[in-house]
Amino acid sequence: MNLKIKGLLLVLTIGMLLGFTSKSEDSGNLTISFNHLFKGQKLDFTQEFTNSHGEKMKFSTLNYFISNIKLTKKDGTSYIVPQDSSYFLVKESEMQSKQINLKQIPKGEYSAITFTVGVDSLRNTMDIAKRTGALDVGGIAKGMYWIWNSGYIFFKLEGTSPSAPDQQKNKFAYHVGGFGGYNSRTINSIRTKEFVASGLEVSNSKRPVVEIDVELAGMFDAHTPIRIAERSTVMWGDISTKIADNYISCFKMANLSYK
Repeated sequence: MNLKIKGLLLVLTIGMLLGFTSKSEDSGNLTISFNHLFKGQKLDFTQEFTNSHGEKMKFSTLNYFISNIKLTKKDGTSYIVPQDSSYFLVKESEMQSKQINLKQIPKGEYSAITFTVGVDSLRNTMDIAKRTGALDVGGIAKGMYWIWNSGYIFFKLEGTSPSAPDQQKNKFAYHVGGFGGYNSRTINSIRTKEFVASGLEVSNSKRPVVEIDVELAGMFDAHTPIRIAERSTVMWGDISTKIADNYISCFKMANLSYK
């Protein structure tokens, strides 16, 4: 190898290292952690809970999609997490899924975090071969997609209750989805919420952890009363949008800490 080539390789290597160092110094990581509760108690699939209607229940499934994460800086500018890296499936049964780790967030002081509960129309209608990661209906997202309706289930809550019909073995199930339709107008259960995050600072020296409490009791009464005795199964229909209004109210910022 002649000296010119060696010199060129050395320059390229140094440039890459400097670029990597600069990028690392200009960004940091952030974690969004979800805590599932019912009337302030930690959700436990083995424990019985009672909603505001006096209905007793045990939960067996809680899954939902988080997507389109945006961070707003104090100066009003915002950073949108790249779409291909902005879809997550949170499952109560999988501890790791309740920790969303975002990397290479531009350093700075932020005042708010926004995210969507659900999957936008673009991804719902994209070629299924291009839906990977959390959106892989044959992998991570198995059981969170309606084949008959060609769309994702944004929020799934299942369990048992004496208030549910005997012929259903006392099971209840709420599967909420609907992105507004592709060729014709349909229900839209996509919900987005902004959280005030005063004092949130991202840097390469410390990782902020934003804790979000999901208070599931509100799923049954936040805006529209949902009684298991009256509606033990929801798979589609206008009531889905009302349930979505209920559960988006369940998401509240609880704490900000640093690692």
